[in-house]
Amino acid sequence: MKWLFLPLFCLLYNSTHGQPRPTAYSMLFQQDPALRKWSSSIPNFKPDAFVYQETSDFGQHSPDTLRGTAVATYFNTFGKLIGFSPDKKQWLDFFSYQTSLEKIPGGRYRAYHDIDQALILGNTATGIRTGIAYMGASSWVEETRWLDNHTFIAVGVTSVTKGLQPFIYMGDTHTRKLYHYRPANDRHNRDRDRKYVSYQWAKIASRIIEE
Repeated sequence: MKWLFLPLFCLLYNSTHGQPRPTAYSMLFQQDPALRKWSSSIPNFKPDAFVYQETSDFGQHSPDTLRGTAVATYFNTFGKLIGFSPDKKQWLDFFSYQTSLEKIPGGRYRAYHDIDQALILGNTATGIRTGIAYMGASSWVEETRWLDNHTFIAVGVTSVTKGLQPFIYMGDTHTRKLYHYRPANDRHNRDRDRKYVSYQWAKIASRIIEE
């Protein structure tokens, strides 16, 4: 009888073995300024409290290509907000889909916010930007961090009945997979009244007029 369960065991083992896991990067949540700020906003935060939920493929939401003057405009506007991979060949951007920035006199910007958000992956060589995770209006990526040239962490929250449930996504640009992790209970949920400002946004907030 035990041999009947062997294929199922192998399937489950292969589906999780080798995938990036939050617990492997516990020190980053203490050392990286953005991840430390985010983890401090999560009650009773511990990486091992986040359990594997599912694996999804990168989306292909609203792909576009930066060309001509659009290249300089984009990087001049959002350059301090996006995160480049160590080799500078890729970048992550969770701001520009949701927020429009209009430059005004005095080196400042006026910000206009939409309700929907997407996590965008950009390719430096081609200029192509693609929304790899569409968050909608009830989930928000709040910080990202590259682990190496092809893997990254994206963290944020989802609005649920009992507050804001945190999540950790582990992404791999080689396999184009996102591994989803969430707490098993609601004791780690953030209170709705606690506003979170992303680390990079906070650094330029004095130059932003929010509408």
